[in-house]
Amino acid sequence: MSARILHLRLQVLGTGCALPGEAIDNAALLQKIQKNFNLSTSLGKGLAKRLGVNTRHHSRDWLARLEHPRPGDRNPELAAKAVLQALQHAGLSSSQLQYLLGHTTTPARLLPPNIAEVAQLLKHSAPYAELRQACTGFANALQLAAGMLSQANAAPIAIVGSEVGSVFFDPEILSKEPSQWVNLMQMGDGAGAIVLGPANADSEGAYITTLYFGHIGLDKTSGFSLEEGGSDYAAMQKDHATIVFQHHFTDVKKQGLQLFQAGLNAVHEAGVSLSDIKFIIPHQANGRIGQWLAKQLNMNPALFYGNAERVGNLGSASIWVALHELRTSGLLQSGDRVLVLGAEATQYMYGGFVYVHG
Repeated sequence: MSARILHLRLQVLGTGCALPGEAIDNAALLQKIQKNFNLSTSLGKGLAKRLGVNTRHHSRDWLARLEHPRPGDRNPELAAKAVLQALQHAGLSSSQLQYLLGHTTTPARLLPPNIAEVAQLLKHSAPYAELRQACTGFANALQLAAGMLSQANAAPIAIVGSEVGSVFFDPEILSKEPSQWVNLMQMGDGAGAIVLGPANADSEGAYITTLYFGHIGLDKTSGFSLEEGGSDYAAMQKDHATIVFQHHFTDVKKQGLQLFQAGLNAVHEAGVSLSDIKFIIPHQANGRIGQWLAKQLNMNPALFYGNAERVGNLGSASIWVALHELRTSGLLQSGDRVLVLGAEATQYMYGGFVYVHG
């Protein structure tokens, strides 16, 4: 089945992001792992070069196997900060939002939903909803927002993606599952948000158009999962201190290019010409994703914009943070078009949109 494609405009009123604490570089992170957990870091050093992630922000300090996020750097707190910045850019208050949409795989708790606390922090009294989705949560949230913003007298909607995956990581697992070094060296914590309003052909300013979402995951084993803690695996295993993300790197590598190709096929079907695109923002899986895609797709590397070398893989926050940084970088002029190619390994989903600067 082909992707769901929406041909409409959503006005971009503001964007924002929040990253916890100071950036930590590879040397400092590996020193903490070696000193506090008595582990050899040679594998981590080699992977760091291959992944191209030089720094990232974490909500923990890597002093103990089991750590809570620092006060102020919890998932809902980061999400609220990102939304607040987006609202400030838009010149709006939370009371002017008709809906608040969140997406995350690392909520503060299973119930109430993470977005409920975000609403409390923002003093947002209107409805809210949350998607339990990772790297393409932004694309499905846009599909929902588009329906609400198409109604008469629609008010703005805020969407926020947020992750604090570092606190789910037990350093001791590195000695048992060396492949987990990839997760450690590529992940980052943070939140990104966008405020959207209804738009038409006469609206001025930045807007989003050509929304799409699809998947290629039927009959395939999940490439990235967090099974423990769900009703199928409510009892946690005893050989590690925290719930652990499982990452099947070989399977993900096999499917990854297909996901990005599926996204390109969808926007081609929608009538988007790559000759009209100034930048492409792919999901920021690692710091070399743009170079890799350019080589695989025979495209100009300069076309790809990324920030994973500075912030790591932010999961569901990845696209919103990258878009916010690009919007505020000075690299765009009015009318420039940016193609977003989202990809998610959990069940091989893809989605994105075209952003037009203004």
